[in-house]
Amino acid sequence: MRVIAPLPRPAGKFKPVTAVAAPRESVVVTWCREIATNTATSVGSPVENAEYLLTPYPHGFAPYSLYSSFVIAGRTVTITVLWDDLFREPGFALAIDGQPVPLDATSTARPAAVIAHAAWQAILTPSPGRAS
Repeated sequence: MRVIAPLPRPAGKFKPVTAVAAPRESVVVTWCREIATNTATSVGSPVENAEYLLTPYPHGFAPYSLYSSFVIAGRTVTITVLWDDLFREPGFALAIDGQPVPLDATSTARPAAVIAHAAWQAILTPSPGRAS
């Protein structure tokens, strides 16, 4: 798993990540829902304001970046996936309340599992300046 620094929130029209799968929905939505749901279940709090924006390469059909965000237990979780080189694996990033969260680049688990696990730990760990 290739880890990158979180990217800033892009401009554009974000789409909702619904709680229930819709017919013929993109695998991107399913992937975002899986991470949000698994993190929320681990924390014991519902998912709120789940959304995503998938940006393709200019003049192409391949994805360039995915930005997803949602709120769990009052904490804003953001996930970035970047396909900056189509000949290698994408880069993944996680941030909680705008602060980067380390991801285990050596894990053999699927990226969704690594991200959900790291998000769960970060949400339950009090951050500086935040009451626990």
